[in-house]
Amino acid sequence: MKANVLLSAALHVVFFTTLFHLRQGPTKLEGYPTIIPVELLDLKPVAFKAPEVEKVAPIEKIAKPQPKPLEGVTVEKPKMEEEPEEKQPVKQEEKPKKSNEGKSSKDSEKVKLDVAEFPFSYYLALLQGRIQSNWEPPFNSSRNVSKKAVVAFRIQRNGQLEHISLVSRSGDYLFDQSCLRAVTLANPLPPLPFDFPRPTLGVQFEFEQGL
Repeated sequence: MKANVLLSAALHVVFFTTLFHLRQGPTKLEGYPTIIPVELLDLKPVAFKAPEVEKVAPIEKIAKPQPKPLEGVTVEKPKMEEEPEEKQPVKQEEKPKKSNEGKSSKDSEKVKLDVAEFPFSYYLALLQGRIQSNWEPPFNSSRNVSKKAVVAFRIQRNGQLEHISLVSRSGDYLFDQSCLRAVTLANPLPPLPFDFPRPTLGVQFEFEQGL
């Protein structure tokens, strides 16, 4: 019995001794960081000097020598001969032309008024232009025959027309009606001028066609 125990113990010793000699070195574990020893050095700052720039001397302005006047010497500038001025003809003052403004329009070819003086030419021009723009003579009237018709009317203070009538007929009914229509379409006219003293103004307007 003791012999078996001793034999078993001897075999175990031999087995473990063999394993001890055959064992490998320690295995490295993957995934762990490698530690590297580092030594910190105390670095001193180094001062760099900027390169020196060459100083350029400022450019001095050269003063121009000014001529000094000579004592006892006078220089006279040559005088230019003045040309005699041409005498311009004296213009005679033009006498102002007498205008027809302010006079009566009884001598007008188209418009005649019932007042001695009517110094508002702008109003007459407006009246004539308004009526002429509305006048459309009939197409069937003969243009080879001269035709005239005169329409009379009164202008109230506010510009309204009244008592529109034919004073002189042309003999052509359509022509006369076109003249009456032109005056009627011009109603109302602008109010009479503020400085005009009368409450109404009588007008005779002449229409003419042909030769």
